[in-house]
Formats: sequence, structure tokens, C-alpha cells
Amino acid sequence: MDDTVGVLIAIAIGVAIVAALFFLMIPEPGERAVVATERLDVAVLAFGNSSAWSGAGETVRARIETKLVNTSGITVFSRTRLDELLTEQILGEVGLVDPATAARIGSLTGVTKLLTGVVYGVETRSEETTVCEEWKDGDCIQSVPATRYTARVLGQVKVLNAHTGQIERAEDVEASASTTVKQGNTFAGYESLIAQSADDIATEVGSLLTTTYTRELRYGLYRSYTTKRNGYVGQDETTRFSYLDGEAYLIVHFTRVQRGDAFQVSWIDPEGNIVEKVDDIVSDGDWRLYPLNLSGLPSGRFTVKGTLIGIEAFEKAFILNP
Repeated sequence: MDDTVGVLIAIAIGVAIVAALFFLMIPEPGERAVVATERLDVAVLAFGNSSAWSGAGETVRARIETKLVNTSGITVFSRTRLDELLTEQILGEVGLVDPATAARIGSLTGVTKLLTGVVYGVETRSEETTVCEEWKDGDCIQSVPATRYTARVLGQVKVLNAHTGQIERAEDVEASASTTVKQGNTFAGYESLIAQSADDIATEVGSLLTTTYTRELRYGLYRSYTTKRNGYVGQDETTRFSYLDGEAYLIVHFTRVQRGDAFQVSWIDPEGNIVEKVDDIVSDGDWRLYPLNLSGLPSGRFTVKGTLIGIEAFEKAFILNP
């Protein structure tokens, strides 16, 4: 078998794998709802740094703050405002927040959660290696000397109740980043690798908060649907129905919930009356189909509400025309 045939076979296998994955995937409904089980108004306090690398604590703190600002369901109290209120200066020893201090911070800022921590180690190393400089038919035919640089950041993050000072979560975190530089080229320094590691830690912290304090689901209204594996694929998403449609279908995919969470669907007519209500118990990854029979209903503006663990997850309006 020559190289061309081998490449064509590899491409064909790759296409087949992608097609199989596409066939197995269930398209998500069009809308997303994030339910906060508690208010997530967060203040990111200073991070301690007991590593030998100056500034590592502030790098991690800043990257976490940026990540949380861009995370749905979380409101971040600005660092500038924190400094204006002298919040950092009432902490005593950075990272140690007693109940009285926590209550004072909560009172000054209105936040519900305090996030702090420490970077206790930054490890850097370099090792000799090679990189390929020339390829032919998928094989490396010429390598050159190079150096691989790696930075590893280790720390701990704590989430505290801003009213009681109680530590609600404490997690050890670590991340590393590497780059390979050909011999003769200039290495920009470990700072960029530390920053990349801090980005990974920030992503981990964001996931920690959302997993602990929020639920998530996807939903949509459709005229029809098909089943696929253990889920549903909505057909013709819409907010306008007619009696000819027969039924309206609400499809919900519970992308991040707890096993045994209570979920309730309420269909509400133009006069504000509940025409149908469904109580359900769901778990992470569940798909649910909630139909509404349209016959006999008055025309006008309806709404469908979804409530998860007693908290409104979404309210979607739709029109029923004659």
C-alpha cells in the first residue's frame, strides 16, 4: 500500500468517526437557563503568595476575577470598589477571614460569597528536547535541538459565606503550561506560562462555583419532535401556534442538576389561569417532553413556566391563534 492510499484511508476513517459522532449527538434546545440555588454575589479578595515567585498570588486572583465576571449566574463586586471601601485592609492576615470580618465585608459590599486563597508553590523547569523542522508524508525527516519550558502553579481556593465566615468549600488547585523553543530562539520568560496556568485554575474555580451553587438546563418550544437515543429533537421551534398544530411541545434537557431535583411545568392561559401543570423529578442529563393539547383553549398570549427546586428557571411566552 503506497502513501497516497494510506492517507486516503486515514481521511475516510476520520470522516466516518465524525459522522458517527454527529449521528449520536442530540441537538440542544435553543434556550439556556441558569438557576442560582443561592445568590452568587462574589467578592474576590487578595490571594496570599508563599511561593518564591513574586506576584503569583495577584496573577491567580486577577484571572479568577475575570473568569467569574464572564460566568452566567455570578455577579462580581469590582476590585476597584473593594479598594475604595478598604475591604482588603480589614482582613488582618490575607486569606484568614474570621466571622466578624466576613460579616463586615458582607455589610460593606452586599456580597454573599467571599473567595480567597493562596498560591503556595510555583515550580519552573527546563529540559532539553527536539522539535521537528521538516516533515514528509507525515513523517519527521529533520529534527533540531530545542528546550521545553514548564511552569506549574499550586494553590488553594476557599469559598466563604459572607455573613457567617464559614468556609463552604476549600479546594486544592494546580495547573501547568509549557512551551518549546528551538535552540537559538529567545524564551519570553516564565511569566506567560504562569499566566496560562492561572487561566486554567480560574476555569476550575468557575466550574467549582457553578457546580456547587447553580443548576442549568436547556429548553425550547416546538410544533413537533422526533426521538433520538434517550432524548428528543425539536422540529420547527416557534412561539406561534394554531389549533391546526394540535399540540405544543416543550423539550427540556437538564444539563446540570442534582439527582432527585423537583421540576414543575405550568401552562398559563391569557387570563392567568393554569390550564395544565406537571410535577416531575429529574436527574443530571435527563431529557423531558411536556406536551400541551391546544384544542379547546382560548386564543391569545400564553406562557409556560419552568420551576426547578422551587426557583423559577424560565418563563416563555407564546401565541395561540385560531
